[in-house]
Amino acid sequence: MARSTTVPVLALTAAQLLFVGLAETLWALTGPPVPASTGITLLIVVAVLFALAEKFTVVFPVRRGAHVISLSDIPLVLGLLMIHPLLLVPVRLAGALTGLLLLRRQRGSKLAFNTALYLTQTTVACTVFHLLGGASDPYGPRGWLAVFAATFAADLVSIVLISAVIAVHDDSQEWHRLLTADVKQLFQAPLVALTTTLALVTALLVREQILAALLLGVLAYAAHLVFAGYAQQARTHQQVEDIYRFTRSLEGLTGADEVARTVLGQVRDLVRAEYAELVLTDPPVRMRLYGREQFDIVAADTGEPASGQHISVPVRIGDSTGVLLAAECMPDTPAFTDDHVRLLQAMSSHAGVALSEVRLLERLRHSAAHDPLTGLPNRVTFLADVQRVVDSGGSAGVLLLDLDRFKDVNDALGHDIGDVLLREIAGRLRERYAGQGTVARLGGDEFALLAGDPAAAVTLAEDVRRTVERPVPVGDLTLTVQASIGVCLAPEHGSDANRLLSRADLAMYAAKESRAGVRVYRPEDEGSTARRLTLMNGLRAALDHGELTVVYQPKVDPATGRVLGAEALSRWRHHGEPVPPDEFISLAERGGLIRPLTRHVLATALSDCAAWRQAGHDVTVAVNLSPHITADPGLAAQVQEHLHRYGVPAAALTLEITENGIMTDPTNCRLTLDALHELGVKLSIDDFGTGHSSLGRLAHLPIHEVKIDKSFVRHLVTDRKRRAVTDAALQLGRALDLTIVAEGVEEEDEFDYLRRHDCDAVQGYYIAKPMPHGAFLDWLASRHVPARVA
Repeated sequence: MARSTTVPVLALTAAQLLFVGLAETLWALTGPPVPASTGITLLIVVAVLFALAEKFTVVFPVRRGAHVISLSDIPLVLGLLMIHPLLLVPVRLAGALTGLLLLRRQRGSKLAFNTALYLTQTTVACTVFHLLGGASDPYGPRGWLAVFAATFAADLVSIVLISAVIAVHDDSQEWHRLLTADVKQLFQAPLVALTTTLALVTALLVREQILAALLLGVLAYAAHLVFAGYAQQARTHQQVEDIYRFTRSLEGLTGADEVARTVLGQVRDLVRAEYAELVLTDPPVRMRLYGREQFDIVAADTGEPASGQHISVPVRIGDSTGVLLAAECMPDTPAFTDDHVRLLQAMSSHAGVALSEVRLLERLRHSAAHDPLTGLPNRVTFLADVQRVVDSGGSAGVLLLDLDRFKDVNDALGHDIGDVLLREIAGRLRERYAGQGTVARLGGDEFALLAGDPAAAVTLAEDVRRTVERPVPVGDLTLTVQASIGVCLAPEHGSDANRLLSRADLAMYAAKESRAGVRVYRPEDEGSTARRLTLMNGLRAALDHGELTVVYQPKVDPATGRVLGAEALSRWRHHGEPVPPDEFISLAERGGLIRPLTRHVLATALSDCAAWRQAGHDVTVAVNLSPHITADPGLAAQVQEHLHRYGVPAAALTLEITENGIMTDPTNCRLTLDALHELGVKLSIDDFGTGHSSLGRLAHLPIHEVKIDKSFVRHLVTDRKRRAVTDAALQLGRALDLTIVAEGVEEEDEFDYLRRHDCDAVQGYYIAKPMPHGAFLDWLASRHVPARVA
């Protein structure tokens, strides 16, 4: 891999050579005395020893660099004691070039730098030795101390210069690490002291007996083996500490890119590679760290793959896999070994865990800020984006979109089809408008857009409406939906995100009621919701004070005329005016009041049923359950509590639920139905035929009764399609041993048809209108049923 940092490295090399040249010049002018023992043979021997020392080196890796311990201290000490500095530097040059070229096979800038480094070490050692007066007593205690100081100074120079070349070539943070590093990790003082002592002993013995050098050669080789063993043990211990530090470095990281960069940096350092890569399959990306902390992320199918010498191991990231690799080993590492592979495997295991954790965290963050069905930003994110624009002093248009009659799609075709429709519309909005601002789903069938140009907001809204209303293919169907859009402008209509969205909501409802399609907020739109707000507050107060009433519509056996029971229906008069049940029940569901409303109707119905049964009428009562509470895990316990309180047997209570109510949350709903079934409560499917549950699904539910919706009962005698649905429901009841109830019976011919076809129960205005508790009790006493029923 090409390096743009070669020039700084060469400049550092040149600076060292310049320093050596200046020192040589200074010594030539005012240098120390020439030792008496200097001769051509000695120069050759010392040069050969310098070259051979390159064969016996021990490398201690230190981050991106390496501390090299060799036997070169022995010829260096001999040179300090016996050779003039002017001659020792060229001798060191000759020995270094021979050893580096022939024995270590170095070339290029690496060869140039290491050669300059050796000359600089020799120059510093000579300077320290002569400044401390070592030349005046080379073989005495003063000379020994000067030699030790010289070799330690040369080793320290090596550490500083290697850190410098790493900093300019590879990692600018190396200087900071040098200042904070453990000195023992960098400076192997005991080993330097040992080689220096060995060299001093060699020099002293060689003065007395030249052949003693052979014995000391054996000792030097033994020392090399000791160094190598120590280095291997130190590397093993260091790897354990490196893995520990590696795992600690991953703690607290919260971004996948941040974790990947840290992992690659550690891999590059610990495995001693020029660069490291992490290749992921999901998503398919290739992340590479090289050079001076250069971090690249590209698609996995682009970029150059690892070439040359490299090692790789698999990495498991959740349910996906990847590859972690290190390539082009450092110059001081001849080749990757099995130890490097094992180290990389250990690091890949920890990296996989860390990446899996941050991916999970990112998914949780995404889920908290996005809609799970469509993947669009949710209400919280949208409001934050709106507020950010407003707080920055900008202007914007807030568009709130609501699909018209979307409930009919859910009721007629099912929630699965409704979800497909919502995803299709979300995809259209994202594709067309995401580049213009935030596109969000607020919930249900409501979407919102943040437009950067308020002047074009109305035009944008019209375009959005046309986009939404394009036909949507869903399976074999083609659906067309219409939309109403409210527009609110900032800062004209407010400077608070919640207020802006609320006013866009008001404008949307005004557009829906007027069928205008698009409407910009007007102050008078506040009045359009005044009734809803008033009714909501009134409903809450009515529930608190028990002001809602319950009426009962009888259910009879068409064959015998026997009264089977009644369905409890809630009624409410607000300020003396009746409020339609569909309106206030919808308000209760939207305002979180459906649970207290259901508790009120259930308690009232069971109390009245207990009174009927005490009066000698063995009848049942049915109570409707909203889809919003069908999956409530505490519902069964509440029903059991009310049955016990009023002394009504469980079999006397029928709970009516809708098909769509079951399918809103099938899992929890089934748990609730099973719990109610265990109590002995009867369960009824209300409005059968208008939802989307299949007959096979109904067969597996713990239900006792099916109610044919009134839309199929009305005019069934004259409408062939309605009659077919009714006949199918009656056959279903007989096949599944279910009770079939027909509601909405208003005509005599409808009643007669159901009686002839063995319908189990009927209710409707033909039998009786809903009536209060007292009137129903009187009706029971008089058995006031039509003559044809009797």
